[in-house]
Amino acid sequence: MRMKVGKELRGVVLLLTGALLCGSLTGCAGGAGSGAGRENGSAVENGRENGREKERAAENGSAEEDGKETVSVALWGGQLLEGYTGYLQEQFPEVEFEFYLASNTTDYYRFCQEKGKLPDILTVRRFSLNDVKNLKDELMDLSDTDLANSFYQSYLRSYTYDDGTVNWLPACAEVDSLIINKTLFEQYEIPVPTDYESFLSACAAFEEHGIQGFMTDYARDYTCLELLQGWSIEQLMSMDGRLWRQEYESGMASQLSETVWMPVFEKMEDFIKHMNLTEADNETEPGEVNERFQAGRVAMYRGTGADVLAYRESGEALLMPYFGKTPEDNWYLTYPSFQAAAKEQETPERRKLILEIMSVMLGEGGLKHITTGQNMVAYNKGVQLELLPELQNLSPAIKDNRLYIRLASNDMFSISREVVQGMISGQLPDARAAYEEFNRLLILEKEEEKETVLIETGYPYTFYSDGGNPAASAIINTVREEAGMELMLCQASDISGDIVAGMYREHDLNYLMRGENIKIYRTEMTGAEMEQFITHTLEQEHSRSSVVNDSTLYVSSGFEMEIFKTEEGYQLGQLTIQGEPVKAEQTYSFGVISSVYHFAEPIFEKMGITAFDFHENTANELFIRRLTGGGQLSEPAAYMYLKKR
Repeated sequence: MRMKVGKELRGVVLLLTGALLCGSLTGCAGGAGSGAGRENGSAVENGRENGREKERAAENGSAEEDGKETVSVALWGGQLLEGYTGYLQEQFPEVEFEFYLASNTTDYYRFCQEKGKLPDILTVRRFSLNDVKNLKDELMDLSDTDLANSFYQSYLRSYTYDDGTVNWLPACAEVDSLIINKTLFEQYEIPVPTDYESFLSACAAFEEHGIQGFMTDYARDYTCLELLQGWSIEQLMSMDGRLWRQEYESGMASQLSETVWMPVFEKMEDFIKHMNLTEADNETEPGEVNERFQAGRVAMYRGTGADVLAYRESGEALLMPYFGKTPEDNWYLTYPSFQAAAKEQETPERRKLILEIMSVMLGEGGLKHITTGQNMVAYNKGVQLELLPELQNLSPAIKDNRLYIRLASNDMFSISREVVQGMISGQLPDARAAYEEFNRLLILEKEEEKETVLIETGYPYTFYSDGGNPAASAIINTVREEAGMELMLCQASDISGDIVAGMYREHDLNYLMRGENIKIYRTEMTGAEMEQFITHTLEQEHSRSSVVNDSTLYVSSGFEMEIFKTEEGYQLGQLTIQGEPVKAEQTYSFGVISSVYHFAEPIFEKMGITAFDFHENTANELFIRRLTGGGQLSEPAAYMYLKKR
């Protein structure tokens, strides 16, 4: 039985990491003595030789097993696993992609840069050029490429540094503007707004009928940012506004321009006054807004194209622009589904390959695998993304390029909420006070967090068919031990790349695992139920927990899995615990690490499992607790043997 050599293989897995990491490995388990160890001695030696080949392959960018090129892609969110990653795999069969889920912040890439582990392709949703200017010299300049030239200049301008460099490009646009209940407007015979004044008139008319004209979730930072900018897009898109933004994004300006931004705060002050907002409105959350809108108690709110589709049963909804002085001044606020960039490559061949992959990622075929709901629009020329009927009123704005890409630096999110909420509560009594407070917070010196946590041993995020993924195994073993459970399962892509030996800031430990806090489902299963559960897990298609290639396989802790790779996908073979077959009748405490999208629950329901709960801590909290308490990550285990069938 292959998995009887678990200790020997664990030692081999640890041995393989040296050339990939900054630190040396310690604490490797050696192997010998048992009959299984002697019986499989040649396999262990072969594993060592394969490991040396893998190290050499990693150094020159080639995959270790089939002569494929290895390309690492950090995904900003789990939804990209639904169809997007599978599409890339189909388009590039000669590439072995390493997909993993990263935190949705440019700070994650700052962390990667410090640890020397930037992926080949970077994606992020919350983005500003100003936040990534320190990465500029390590990323490919795309300015002279056909890919960059395929974007409309009005949008490309937001991604161009003052020296003409272009490192980042946007995927398709999520449209985030005003949603109106058209059915409600028709019922009360109130004209649909066409400009800002008619918007205010409509709000007042609905108030006379006991219906709130406009409502939104002021508790959220993105809402405060988008309202502040959305109501003043015409101002921000002026010549002065565009010039200031380029200076800010390039790091040449650190504060708001009075000429550009004072009118923005004056517009926000006027909006707050007309909406009769009070401090209580600062607590409004999305759930309350959605509930009131669906019930017909609110006529308009801030939302996205995806939100429009949720109201088909309760009435016709339309996505409208942020209204300006005249209909010609109306704009839709947008943000890209993500921004993409590429690490500079060492050879022309690798650079050519990465550019080809990015062209497919941001081309029509790739974008259609993101816009499965047909609710997004393209920023690049020659790309036709079909819109649903409810969104057809976007067409004139698309034709005229009246889609503004929000300014979304890390500081902008938090400061926008603080300032807008301050205006609503009266703590910032007028536009001047709000403008000055925003600038004060922009240049406020932040106390730098010190590196206080030592990770002694690093592990690579690389899949080995004769052992699994060392980085993922180390994290999940740690979580299982801290949770006090017998067995645990998690998708490898939930771990965010290599774990590098060295000192860490406490906050940066969050970047070792995907940004969302991941729950731990707890239940009890028999060995037979475990086999059934894992079989269902491997069979998932077009979901956020689908297995699309080796890097997205699942990691087991406390037990081992034999997996067969076929032309149709992945199939479960045998499950073992310390090399011995799992007993079908025996009951085990079983944990499943799952994101907010809970792949576990549908499978539990399919199997008739109703007795489950959640651990009081998230997976992130448990391994961070171990490290900040002076402990170390658990050693990886040889948890998988993968072979082709």
